[in-house]
Amino acid sequence: MSGARSSPYFRGYQHITRPQLAGPGDTIASDQQVALQLLASPVSQEPQDVADLEAFLFDASARLPVSVQPFQLIKSADPNLADALYLCGDCRIRRVVTAALLLSDVVLGTGCSTDLDTTRWIMKFSEVLEALDSANPTGVQMLLRWYSSSEKEVSYVVSKSASGRGAARVDTVASACRLSLLFGEDKVVGSRGLEEAWRDLQAKLASGFPALFYGQIPYLLVYAAAGVNIQFGRLLPLGQVERVGRVLNVALLADRISLCCVLVNVVPLLLLWVKHAPEITDRVPFHKPMERPHGTRITLKGTSAIKEISNSKAFFAEFGHSFEAIRAAHLRAQSCHFLVHHSSMEEVEVRKRASDGAHMTKLKVTMTRLGYTQASVATVSEHVMQKATRACLLACLHSAEPKAVCHCDVRFANVLWDPQPFLADLEFAHFSPWQVKQDFSLKDWDEGTLDDMGCYTPQSDTYQIGVMLLKSRHLSADGLIFAQKLKSKTINAIDAAKDPYLQTRMPMGESGTHIH
Repeated sequence: MSGARSSPYFRGYQHITRPQLAGPGDTIASDQQVALQLLASPVSQEPQDVADLEAFLFDASARLPVSVQPFQLIKSADPNLADALYLCGDCRIRRVVTAALLLSDVVLGTGCSTDLDTTRWIMKFSEVLEALDSANPTGVQMLLRWYSSSEKEVSYVVSKSASGRGAARVDTVASACRLSLLFGEDKVVGSRGLEEAWRDLQAKLASGFPALFYGQIPYLLVYAAAGVNIQFGRLLPLGQVERVGRVLNVALLADRISLCCVLVNVVPLLLLWVKHAPEITDRVPFHKPMERPHGTRITLKGTSAIKEISNSKAFFAEFGHSFEAIRAAHLRAQSCHFLVHHSSMEEVEVRKRASDGAHMTKLKVTMTRLGYTQASVATVSEHVMQKATRACLLACLHSAEPKAVCHCDVRFANVLWDPQPFLADLEFAHFSPWQVKQDFSLKDWDEGTLDDMGCYTPQSDTYQIGVMLLKSRHLSADGLIFAQKLKSKTINAIDAAKDPYLQTRMPMGESGTHIH
């Protein structure tokens, strides 16, 4: 299925000493020892494309532990198949692998197909994943579960049934740290049933998964099964499903071995995703309003977020609030990949009065692009800062015509990732030039932000991007020079986005993710 691995995210199996074939008198092995052997080398970076993921999943270098009887049967049937196995003392992992490889016609239901057949053998193979997970040396535990009508959904993936009458559940879900990481859809018979399984899986997962909760995880694993057939795939953040590898037939011994190898290789990939995901304490709940300063409230609703700012007219007048400019900024953002997107926005008077009896105004925006924030601007790598800087500069390009609209609040905290960077928080947008009231300032503004007339202009946005870049502690000499160039106001966003510094890839560094 795959050739030699040379990419940095592939595990170096060739450098690991594997157990040799042994006789029936072996000492008893523990589950921890076997798990350590199978998961000996962690994955540092997930496979990027479908071909690499296929090679990764079907790699048979981690030989499967079995007992003497199945080893002798398999070796006599096909000596080449035995190369993927080794004899092992008694432990749970060995027992469940052996049971999966010797899957009987009774479990397969090849004599008389029933609705339970596919689920029965899926559960048999899933025991391999469960046994490996419970003994894995990292200590991260997943929860493999089969949904029934009475169970509550753990997943943050938002799905709707075809009828639109509520959530649609896939048949199998593997979860860790309250995140669903693997989905499966089971059907009853043959190749036609497999295509139906893929269609149902696509429909149920069409909403994808929100970067807000999944952070830098680029895709999730899925499978479709019908009758004796199973095929794997991956789910992308926006809901696309791509198939990975060939269709396996579990009635065939060789394919059962391949399926067990896939399950072994799945575990370190899922553990890597748990590492990439935001901490549980950083995640925010759906449908529960989050209060922010200045009368701001944010409510997450699955694939969208509602942002409401309710305050007195005097508050909005203080910073020269212009609903027309904010509307223009959001409308232009719809065609810009580097800005937040929205489905609706409105400004209305509310019945509630301020504490001083003043009339209240509410600005309400429904955002349809969600993302997470990176760690502190001071600690992220220069490569991350380059990507954020370029995104902010390209976001500023949309403001040029027919009338310039300035963002006015460009800073690293307002750059979200999904996992690509984009600029959010357009609620301070103004038409240029904005004559700023004396003594008024937003966060990260300094004495160079405004021009000599006290106005905020497109050059001010570029200047603030330079301020943002200089907050990094990891800038190279070229980075420092580029930041000062942005602050000089002698270069516009168009030319700055083409600067050679932004085309040079700096080394990646470790950085955490937090929910915004």
